[in-house]
Amino acid sequence: MAYNKQEMINQSLEAIKKFNLIFLDELFAYVPFSRATFYNYKLDILDNIKKAIEDNKIRIKGGLRKKWYDSDNFSSQLALYKLAGNDEERKKLSQSFIEIDGQTKTDVTIYIEPENEV
Repeated sequence: MAYNKQEMINQSLEAIKKFNLIFLDELFAYVPFSRATFYNYKLDILDNIKKAIEDNKIRIKGGLRKKWYDSDNFSSQLALYKLAGNDEERKKLSQSFIEIDGQTKTDVTIYIEPENEV
């Protein structure tokens, strides 16, 4: 079946905006063409489709950060602080922290104990 590329682009953009899609893989549940057809027409490399997905991500993240800011929920406030804080603050808030600088050469041996058969 032959498809009109511009119509496919329009259908993709409409679905992305209408259903607030943030992953390209979600698109194929809302358009009348297959994933293979989409990629065969190289629609995945179009800037306007990438931008529509990215715009949704930015809008959703902004909305969530506002909810976290306005919330009295400690977990939400902590998550927002970790996003806004600097490296030192995030390290102090973290329950566990491992720093890997890429310069230290250390041999690590991992021993995996065999499972006990019952």
